[in-house]
Amino acid sequence: MIQGIFAAQISTADSAAALITSVNEGLIRRSLQSRFATCVYGTLAGDGRLTYCNAGHNPPLLIARDSTRRLETGGLILGVFPKAVYDQETLTLEPGDVVVMFSDGVTEAFNAAGEQFGEERLRTCLDVNRQCSPAELLERLLSAVRTFALGAPQFDDVTALVLRYKVTPGKLQS
Repeated sequence: MIQGIFAAQISTADSAAALITSVNEGLIRRSLQSRFATCVYGTLAGDGRLTYCNAGHNPPLLIARDSTRRLETGGLILGVFPKAVYDQETLTLEPGDVVVMFSDGVTEAFNAAGEQFGEERLRTCLDVNRQCSPAELLERLLSAVRTFALGAPQFDDVTALVLRYKVTPGKLQS
């Protein structure tokens, strides 16, 4: 249902925050009691401008040359609060910057001792492997979660996306 609302609204929304507001209103109109969703929506321009809105989702991590920061700007979960207000942020990625999005099943993966993988282990894994290709960084992250959780039942999906911004020489950036 959320994909359908996105598809119906994306061509008329003038910003990431406006789109997320429309999705929230669409879910509320459908009155799905005790149901909500989280999401991060963003657009990346060829010149490195990333505009995003985070609707209650685990904040993606932006790994820049000298720092790591959470992408938290946005608002509340979707489908619950009729008058929710959503903000957006635009930042400029530099070549080599990495954005990592992940489901709560990554940070909330449990080991046999009942400990959670957590954001600290996530950040450590990303810092140690920050120079890897996106595919290799993703595999190392998922492997770290699997190794940590070995033998413990899991109750959520473990999903992640790794994006590295690069400028292709000779290509016109828009």
